[in-house]
Formats: sequence, structure tokens, C-alpha cells
Amino acid sequence: MPYQRRPCRNLAMPAPSVTSALIPWISPDCLGINRLPGRATLWSYPSAAEAAADRGRRAIALDGDWRFRLVQRVADTPQDFPAESLDDSAWATAAVPGNWTMQGFQNPHYTNVRMPFAPCVPPVVPEHNPTGLYRTTFTVPDDWLGAARRIVLQFGGVETVFAVWVNGIPVGFGKDSRLPSAFTVTGQVRPGRNQLAVQVISRADSSYLEDQDHWRQAGIHRSVVLFATAPTWIEDVFCQAGYDHQTGGGKLKVTVKGGNLPTKGYTAKVDLLDAAGAAVLPAPLTCELAHDLYGHTRLIEDTGSAEAAIAAVRPWSAEDPALYTVVVSLIDPAGAVVEATRTRIGFKTVEIRDRELRINGRKVFIRGANRHDHHDRNGKHVDRETMLKDIAALKAHHFNAVRCSHYPNDPSWLDLCDEHGLYVIDETDLECHHHYGQLAHEPAWAAAFLDRGSRMVLRDRNHPSIIMWSLGNESGYGPNHDAMAAWMRHADPTRPIHYEGAICRANSDWDRGHAATDVVCPMYPSVAEIVHWARTTTDRRPLIMCEYAHAMGNSCGNLREYWEAIESTPGLQGGFIWEWLDHGVIQKLPDGRERWAYGGDFGDTPNDVNFCCDGLVWPDRSPHPGLEECRRLFQPLGFALADAASLAVAITNKQDFTDTAHFTGTWIVLVDGAEVASGPFDLPRLAPGKQALVTIPATIPPLAAGQEVHLRLVVRDRRERFAVGQGAPQRNGEAAWTEFALPRSTPAVTAPRFVGSKLSLTDSAGTIRIAGGRIEAEFDRASGRLTRWSVDGRQLLSAGPQLTWWRAPTDNDGIKLKDWLALKPGETSRKALRRWVTQGLHEPRRAVESVSAAIDGDSAVIRLRVEQRGAGPDPLIETAVLRLTGDGVISADHQFEVPATLADLPRLGVHLVVPAGFDQLEFFGRGPHEAYRDRQLGNRTGRFASTVRDRYVPYIMPQEHGNITDLRWLALRDAAGRGLLASAISSTAGADNGLIEGKATHLSDQALTAAKHTTDLVFDAAVQLHLDVFQRGLGGASCGPDTLEQHRLPPGKHRLAYRLAPLDAGEDPGQVHRRLAG
Repeated sequence: MPYQRRPCRNLAMPAPSVTSALIPWISPDCLGINRLPGRATLWSYPSAAEAAADRGRRAIALDGDWRFRLVQRVADTPQDFPAESLDDSAWATAAVPGNWTMQGFQNPHYTNVRMPFAPCVPPVVPEHNPTGLYRTTFTVPDDWLGAARRIVLQFGGVETVFAVWVNGIPVGFGKDSRLPSAFTVTGQVRPGRNQLAVQVISRADSSYLEDQDHWRQAGIHRSVVLFATAPTWIEDVFCQAGYDHQTGGGKLKVTVKGGNLPTKGYTAKVDLLDAAGAAVLPAPLTCELAHDLYGHTRLIEDTGSAEAAIAAVRPWSAEDPALYTVVVSLIDPAGAVVEATRTRIGFKTVEIRDRELRINGRKVFIRGANRHDHHDRNGKHVDRETMLKDIAALKAHHFNAVRCSHYPNDPSWLDLCDEHGLYVIDETDLECHHHYGQLAHEPAWAAAFLDRGSRMVLRDRNHPSIIMWSLGNESGYGPNHDAMAAWMRHADPTRPIHYEGAICRANSDWDRGHAATDVVCPMYPSVAEIVHWARTTTDRRPLIMCEYAHAMGNSCGNLREYWEAIESTPGLQGGFIWEWLDHGVIQKLPDGRERWAYGGDFGDTPNDVNFCCDGLVWPDRSPHPGLEECRRLFQPLGFALADAASLAVAITNKQDFTDTAHFTGTWIVLVDGAEVASGPFDLPRLAPGKQALVTIPATIPPLAAGQEVHLRLVVRDRRERFAVGQGAPQRNGEAAWTEFALPRSTPAVTAPRFVGSKLSLTDSAGTIRIAGGRIEAEFDRASGRLTRWSVDGRQLLSAGPQLTWWRAPTDNDGIKLKDWLALKPGETSRKALRRWVTQGLHEPRRAVESVSAAIDGDSAVIRLRVEQRGAGPDPLIETAVLRLTGDGVISADHQFEVPATLADLPRLGVHLVVPAGFDQLEFFGRGPHEAYRDRQLGNRTGRFASTVRDRYVPYIMPQEHGNITDLRWLALRDAAGRGLLASAISSTAGADNGLIEGKATHLSDQALTAAKHTTDLVFDAAVQLHLDVFQRGLGGASCGPDTLEQHRLPPGKHRLAYRLAPLDAGEDPGQVHRRLAG
């Protein structure tokens, strides 16, 4: 009968060899019942030829729609649930693989550290314990039964624990949501229809070991497979394929374990095939599978090994993932093939030497990302097509590594990493975050720790992509971890061990934990911390950050500074960005719209709101703008302008194993952001790590007054490789790029002075009215801003310019649902957002101290002084001069005095409102994506056109977005091509070089601040235009260091100067900008 909170002795299920009063789902020492030992992912084939071709695999998937019923307690499971006679025709259906929490039966629950239930005293779980009951039928192939084959039922992954019956007969019990559980069912199956029943319990003692930062789901989320072997079978295969980088040779050792060998004389034959299927060895390797040594004493459980030295092999690396196939045949004493199997391997060597992680003898910088299994509609079930999207995007953006955070992924993911080339940290499904440091010291949990780590290694150790084993995540550090590490080193001496908990200590004291980690792998250290450690430590391990650059919302600030430090400081070797994708879950609203939901949206408590939306891509795998920063920083070539006069560029091959023969170069000359000339350049064949000076054969055209010129270099890859926006490899994709601003002496620009109709100025009833020439304008004394500015009868401004210092908080400023809106009196937060709210910046008090207006020759001049305060007494003082001329130009000059008490503002600039209809946007600055002071390398300098609406970036939590840095000018036009130009003159933050920041949007900062979801937003018809001295950098403080000091606004005096001018249809804004410059 099914589990109903009874000990094993009262169950029809055979009892394990543990305590007789065991309740298996709340007994840490019960690791499973009748579960087969861990092994590599292997399938049985009739012959070596069929194994080599991956043909004739003796396996069938049981995936599909299963009958399903959910009960709220384990005890509510019907007594006859496993019975064949049970009528389940009225039950619902649930997709397998899948999570019932994503199929309408129960809501998912997001929490980071806190357990999703209370009380939470390990190993006890609440009586309320949603339990899923699955039933399906299957038919065993006749040839399996007729040949008396061994038949195994394997579950790839079930959350959280489960029991299995076949034809009403108990089969087994499994734990560990992210590794397979397999059971022999030879004695339970029969010809014809077979009934399979699975009871899945969502909360168990193992929940305390699976307390990861992700959605808590439930169900059979990986494939269910029925497979067959011969009565005597190949139980396991372990391949050790080393590479000697000095000779180019390989060493292969294949260890084969037989299953149920009845007698002596069984041997294993090993064939090694290259990618074309050709034999590599002159003859197959053979080894005898030892059966017994002295009487009944078995020698290493029917195991044998064969070795070969190979003079020349093609090594495996992320740059060149060369795969070989090992085919193993089991031969009986008569010389007949019993069965065969296959596994893919790659020749590589991983070692740590002289503070370097070396792969095939070379130090390799780890340009990595952390990746959870997540699908916005399917939960923890990630299909192969979606996995391939991740692979394609990672490779296209020059990532070379991924950490399986925080559990072993489906073997299909590792297969793809093997095929396409990604270094992998394979991580044990072990996180005890809520009970951090407790369970690692408790002997009662030692077996569970070791079981999870050892079965991961046994399953995955043939995958060449894996370069390190991880003991888990955020589980403290204790003797249970040391036991895991010791077992892993013995079972697989070819790979180092990784575990952040072993070195985790305050004050960057990372020189410890050598027994449990071979690398120093801190979480979220600052740039200064890692540099200081690398320069002062005597530790001989390399530092590779297991998590850094928290990519939550509008983020990835400081990434450039990290990589400048990594590439220039011995002992630093990269890291894994947290994390690859947002974990939004599709939620349908009552009005039919869909949104990506986060913690609390399903009524789940406790929760950590949108902290799960912290990736480089959205849940549908579309890229965040920050991913372009990674692509630029991780690209395979480095560039430096050695001599501007001769256009000599130093080019460095940053690849580890590949020369540059496959690259082709193109130069592009841009004048004022527009391409004017281009051509090819010869890229020398550079060995890895080498540099050469290349003279670019570009010709710079004569420049008109005020023009600026850039040289852009683009390098393409002739090989088939993943490219941005492409789901399949293609040739000639962009591999690297750079650009240089070239110094050019040009004649000084003299701004023409308008001579024309005199302007009139009237000042009454609090309104200053200016008219004459082409313009009409109104200025409101009380608010200190224009309320109307029209040129040739067409209104171009309806409000502004007005001082602004607020921006809609980014997640790195502070998680507004926690660091602001959810804070109770007396609570504190270290985030900038909390400081800003405490300072009252979100509710500024603006006082217009003085306004004067006068005619000055052909101009009308308005002067004003404004004091703006938050909650404190010290004001920010603005003095501004607006000069209006009859040709339709406004020249604005704003001087700001920022007191020390208001240092580090969110932004400093002015806000203007442009009436509806001016939605066509063009600008000269960094684009095409949004850019910020500490995240702009991924953007190119040029002219870019879009609509204002297209600048919207739909971060799951609405926040600041769409900024433009290095802005020269910005144009807004209507459908007829008429509009407004904002032309930069000066900004103190731009070193007074005529560059400012700005953005155009249909969303006010107030609307973005108030919104909790994209579906809350209502887009204005008007355009909100921001022109800024400075907007604070993004940093990474949602979980990690704050914005660096150089990307924050200091107190003191700041200036912002610009001109506003009308644009006629067909008029080039770049020419108008140069004409206005003075």
C-alpha cells in the first residue's frame, strides 16, 4: 500500500537496511529503497556496430500525459492507489516530464533562504504535505521478455521523493530531486499492459538539503525511461582520457564493471572511434573482468581496466570540443558478444599549478555564468530545444563556462556542453541555506551528503566538459564536506574540487578549506577585495569567483573593472556571473494578459519577491542589454590603438588554444557617427596569447568644422559558430569589434548669430510670455519651467526643463519591495535606495527662489534660481539661464551646487515633456542598446534610429532603463519628419567635452517607481525627455558590491548645457547640431 506516514515495517515495500521504525521521507539515513547504485548514463545495444552508430538502443521513454490526482497530505493517499483495479478514468492528466505546480494543480513557491514551510526543524516536515499521485500504463517489447532480459525503470528527476509500484507490486523509493533513481522491475513486468503508479511527496527530509534560491516545484520533471540489458550486463564504464600538451599524445584508461557475471572468463573489448567513426587504435583493447580472487571473495566487483597510449590526439577544449566515442562490448567465455554500450569522451587534462587552473597545460580564464534549470511555462522541465538556445546564446556572447547551480543538470545538458564546448562545474544537489552550517556537522546527515556527491560523480565523470566537481552551495562547512571531497578525489583523480563554503569567511580571509576546495571561489567580492587577496596571499590556489556581478534587472555595472583586474593580476582567473536567466513564471491575469510572476504573486509565503529575476536573459531566453557588455569583454581578441597618426593597432589573440587563421577583418570609418568608408584589413596569424602590430589601411576623409571621426574594427569568423540572434551555427559571424576616437584638427566652429525679428516679452499673472520670429513660449514663474514652446505654430515642449535627481530604482539600487516598501519602522537596509528614501529624494521639495526675464538684443533671457530639498535641510541649488531666439533655438545653461549631504544622487539633470506625436527617435551617442556609465562597452558610438517605444526595456520589475551615454544630440520627430533636436554643449561629468546623458521614454519615473509588474504600466502619449549631467552607475548591489565611487556623483558644482532647436522635414540633425555648436 502507499506511504501514509507509516514506518517501513508496516509497508508492502521491502524495508531498507536502516532503522526498523523508519519513515523514509523524514529519515536522512534512508537514501532510497531498492534503488540501483549510481552509474554513468549508458544504454544497452545488441552489438558494437550498433552502439557506435547509436542505433538499436534498448530503451523506451514513458513520457506523456499520465493520470494524476493531488492530495494535501501523505495520509490522504487512497489505500488502493497502486492497485491495477483502481478506476482512474475520472482523474485529471498531468504532463510527464513536468511539474504539477506549473499545470494548475498547485502554485509554485519562490523563496531564497527560508524554507517554504514552518515549523522547519530537520528532518521533520509538516503534516500538510502536497502529494502527487501518478498512474500510467506501458507495454514491454516482446523481445525483451522473450530473451529474459533485465528490465530497469529509471526516473531522471523527481521533486522531492517518490515511491513506485508496477502492477500493484512495490518497486522502490527514491530521493534527490536532480539525479536519476533506477529500479530493477524484471520481476514485476509481464507481457501486455503494465500498470505504473508513482507517489510523489513534495516535502521531505531532503528538502533541507535542497534549499536553493529558486522556485520550489513538485513532480516528475525529467524523463522516465524503461530500458533493458542482457541478463549479464555492462554495469558501468569509467573513461580517463588524459592529454599531454608537450607531446600532443593521449592516454586512455577504460574501467569496465560487469553486472551479474555468473562465472569467470568474461572480458570487455574497448574500441575508440574518432568523430568520423574511424578506429583510432590499431586493435581494440581488452580486459578481463575479475570475478573472484580467493574462493568467494570478489575482487572489485567484476571490474577490469584497459589502457592505451596514443601518439597523437585532438584535445578537447571549449574552443575546440573534439569528441571521441568509446564502444565497450561484453564478451562471454565462449567469445560471443553479450551486449555493447557507448560513451563519448574528450582528451583533456585539468590541473592546478602555480596559482593557475590549467586545462591542457594552459591557464584558462573562466568567463562563466551560473545556470539554473528553468522554463517559464514548464518549471524545472527544460527540453533539449531550450537547452540548445542557452548553449547558442552563451557561445555567441563568448562565455566559455557554466556552473550547474546548484545541482546536477539533465545529462542532455552535459551532452550539449560536450558537443559545443563549455567548461562545466558540476554541482552536488546540496544546499542547506536556512540551516547553514548545521547539517554539515551532523553525523546523521553524513550519508546523505556523500550519497548526493558520489552519485553525481558516478553519473557524469565521462563528460569531458566537466572541469571541476562542486560539493554544493551555501551549506556551511563541516566534516561531511571533507568526506565528500575525499571520496571524489579517490573516485576521480582527474578533476579538482570546488566549494565556496570551505573558504567562506568575513574580511576576505580565504586562505583556508584546502581539504574541501582546490580553488578559492568567493561569492560577490569587490574588485578591491580580490586584487588585495591576490597580491598579499601565500595561498597557491587560483581565485575563481563562483558568483559575482549579480545580473538582477538593469545591472552588470562594474564588469569592466572586474575584468581589468582579472586580466592584469596573477592569481585571478575569472568567475561565474549570477546568473544566466530570470526565473519569471508565466501567470495569466483575469483580463487574459500574461506576465512573468515572481515570489508572492501566487500568494506564496514566505517569499523573496523578485529576487529570482536576476539573469542575463529573460525567461524566454531573449537577451538583456547587459549581455552585450559580456560579449565585448569576453571577445577572443584584444585591441589597443598604438599610433593614431599611422592607424597602428596592437591586436592580441586572447584565445587559449586557437590561432587567428579563421578570422577576417574589416575597418570602418565613421564621421559624426555615420559610416563613410570601409574595407578589409589583414589579420596576422597569431598563436594563442600573442600580439602583433597591424596598420589599418583606412583613409580618413577631409572633415568639416566640428566633425568627429571614429575608426571601428570588426572581425568575423569564417568557421561555423553560434552568432548573436542565431539558433544554429553560421559562418562569418561577428567575433570581435572595437572602435577608437581619432584626434583630428578641424577648423573652429562659429555659431551663427540670429538676426531677425525682435522678440516681445510680457510678464503678468505669474506667466512670462515670449513671442516673435518663429516662436511662442510661456514660462510659469511658480513652477520655474516652460509650459509651452512652439515653433512655426507647432508645440515642441509642454513642460520643462525642470531639475530632477530621482530615477525609478534599479534592483541594484535596492529591491523596492523589500528595501523600501516592505521595511518596517526601525528596520534598516544597506542599499542606496533606502538611503535615498530616508533622504526624501522620492518626494522632493522644490522652491523657486527667483525668476527674472528680459530682452537682450535679439534674445529673451530667463534666469532662475531653484532650491530643491529632500527630507533634510540642505538644498541642492540650481541656477539656470534660458536664452530664446526668434529662429526657434533655446540655449540652456544649468549650474548645480550639490551639498555633501546629498552626494551620490540617483541622477542629476533636467526633465522635459514633449507633446504626443514625436515618437521617431534618432541620436548620436552610444547604442543601439541602453548604456550607463559603468556598463557601456557593449555599445558602439554612432547614429541610431528607433521609436521612443522601442527604447523601453521590459525588466520584470519595472525600473530605470533606456539611458544613453556619450550623447551628442537627440532628435524627436513626428510622422512628417518635423520635430525637436536636443544638442549637447557641456557637462562636468563628461569632462566638459560636450557629452551628456539622456533618454526619451513614454514612462515617467513616478510610474516606473510605483509599478510592480510590466502589466501595471500605462504608456504616456507624451514623451518624457531627460537630459542629464550624470546618472549613477548600475553596480551590483542587489547581491554584491555597490556602484564604484568613480561612477557616483560627487558633491560640489556641476554644469549641464545644451540647446533645443526645431527640425524641419528632411533636415539632418547632425548638421543642425554642428551649426549650433559654439
